[in-house]
Amino acid sequence: ISSMLGFVCALASALCLPSEVRLADTIDTRLPRRAVAAAVVGTTMFSTLTARSALAGTDMLTFEVLTPPTDPSSATPTRGQRVSVDYTLWIGGFEQKQIDTSKGSVLPPRLPSPFQFNVGVGEVIAGWDRTVKGMRAGETRRVVVPPSLGYGDKGIGPIPGGAPLYFEITLLALQPVKPMSEQQRKWLDEHPEP
Repeated sequence: ISSMLGFVCALASALCLPSEVRLADTIDTRLPRRAVAAAVVGTTMFSTLTARSALAGTDMLTFEVLTPPTDPSSATPTRGQRVSVDYTLWIGGFEQKQIDTSKGSVLPPRLPSPFQFNVGVGEVIAGWDRTVKGMRAGETRRVVVPPSLGYGDKGIGPIPGGAPLYFEITLLALQPVKPMSEQQRKWLDEHPEP
C-alpha cells in the first residue's frame, strides 16, 4: 500500500497521500480539490490518468514509487548536484510508444549508458528536476510529466506538442557535492527554481 501514490478518501472528498509523499511535490495546490480528486479516482493516480484530459494545462506531476531507495535515510540531491539516472520515456502511456531509454537499444543501436545531469539548474525538463530532487539512490519511480513541465505545446523531435511524458526513472548515484564558485552561487541566486 505504501507504494501507491494516492487515492481518494471517501469521507470529506479529500486527497490522501502516503506519508512519504509531500503534497507540494505531487499536485499543484491551485487546482480545485474536486478537480484533483477526479484525476485520482482508482487505487493509484496512474489508473485514470489519460494523455490529455487529466494533465492538460496543469502543473500536476504524479509519480508512483516502484522500488524504494536502498537507504531511506540517505540524502536527496541538492540543487546543482550531479546525479546519474537510468530512464525510459514513453508517449501515449506506460508501455506504449517508447521514445528513448538509457538502458540500451537495438534500433537505433545504443549501449546502456546512465544519463548524468546537474539537478535544478535547467539542464533537463522541469519535470525531471522536480522528480529527481525528491528521490534517493536506488529508488525507481514511474512519473507522468504534464506538457507544462515537459516540452510544452511545441514538442520536440518525435514528441508532439502538448504530450504528457511517461518516464520510469531510477536514481543510480549522487556525486559528492563540490564547493561552488562565487559565479555559480550568483547564478543560482539569480535563477531561482520554479
